[in-house]
Amino acid sequence: MILRLKQYQYFVFIIIALILSGCMVGPEYVKPDVIAPAAYGQATPKSKIEATHWVDIYADEQLSELVAHAATNNYNLKALYERTRQARALIRRSRADRNPQIGASSSYNRFEDSEQLNFSRPSDENYNAAITLGWEIDLFGRIARLVEAAEADANAAQSSYEDLLLITETDVAINYFRLRALEYEINAVKRSVETRQESLDIVMARFNSGTVSNLDVAQSETLLADSEADFAALKRERDLRKHALAALTGQPAPEFKLAIKTLPGSPDDVPVGIPSELLLRRPDIRQAEFELIAANARVGIASANFFPRITIGGDTGFAALDAGDWFKQSAGFYTVGPQISLPIFQGGRLRAELTRSEAAYAESLAIYQQTIIEAFAEVEDALSGWRFLSSQRAALERAVAASQQAQKISNEQYGSGLINFISALDSERTALNAERRLARVVGDEYENSVRLIRAIGGSWQSAIPQR
Repeated sequence: MILRLKQYQYFVFIIIALILSGCMVGPEYVKPDVIAPAAYGQATPKSKIEATHWVDIYADEQLSELVAHAATNNYNLKALYERTRQARALIRRSRADRNPQIGASSSYNRFEDSEQLNFSRPSDENYNAAITLGWEIDLFGRIARLVEAAEADANAAQSSYEDLLLITETDVAINYFRLRALEYEINAVKRSVETRQESLDIVMARFNSGTVSNLDVAQSETLLADSEADFAALKRERDLRKHALAALTGQPAPEFKLAIKTLPGSPDDVPVGIPSELLLRRPDIRQAEFELIAANARVGIASANFFPRITIGGDTGFAALDAGDWFKQSAGFYTVGPQISLPIFQGGRLRAELTRSEAAYAESLAIYQQTIIEAFAEVEDALSGWRFLSSQRAALERAVAASQQAQKISNEQYGSGLINFISALDSERTALNAERRLARVVGDEYENSVRLIRAIGGSWQSAIPQR
């Protein structure tokens, strides 16, 4: 096929359109100004810890295994990971709109006409084969904005996955440490049950000998029953924590086994860093910003809809009435030319969509800023806990030591007849309560340590996340 000179105008048009296609309408994304304090309001830990993963600071092999198991087998994480794959696929779909769309078709038709209408050729055959082309010239950046929005959505989905991963892993650690604190408290109550049973046996012996009244027996029985009830409640709570760990790690609760040890004195310090690093560390903040970028791109898409769309379309191929003539030069054909669509009147639909997109951007901006505000508050909460729980634990350790000494003395005095049974019961109750409070505060301290790690984004190796 030989093109006539005037047909070069199509190629000139395409070249000009390609040059102009670098123009994009709509606002370019500008990172919002964020007021990040120079330092945290609460005192921060001073230690520097070299660790490849936050869980390593606890030096607990069993916890590390549970966390790794949750990261691999938690089904909520698996579902969200598949969502990130969907978002990545949408990027490729949006990018495909930049490229020419090429298709092929082939057809064979046989027709027979009425001999009354067509005497010369009442029947015939038709052979066709063609390649079609469609290509939208992205003159005003509509497709580029679609790609930009798809990429931001995919990054937001990835950050959402990382956020859930951090929450899941830290939930494992919180439940694990709570289990170990419960074991400490259960052991204390178990000893109390045994001690109170021994006390009841002694009181019953004295009652039978007429040394004490029935009041001492009733009080001793009440104290033992209270301890047995507390013991059953704590074991139930332990089972609930174990079942939660099973669910977090993707294991059936009836088959989940875990050896539980009591907690050591206090957790190691967590290196917090500086407030500005929080904006890069926390996946929920990154997710909120990516959603803001996507919303900004959609304002550009809505703006581009006001402008013309230009598509280069055409097809080429062979057509003949006889199969033997199909590939002859005379059987060839082609069509090529631009198609321009311009919105003239849409009844306000385009303006409404632009207004909606701008409002969606404003909404995303508010969410982004609020996410940052709440992130700083969570860090401050955890730092406050780190400071005051340490003091609380130290005070309770002294209280436990003193109350246990007081209990020992009161038992000796009761045995010598120097004090009554009520005074001995008060000393024993005070010692048990102090030990149980200490167990809970140690659990609080470990949980707060994990929440501090979650609040700073779960990492201190680098302020720049790997994407």
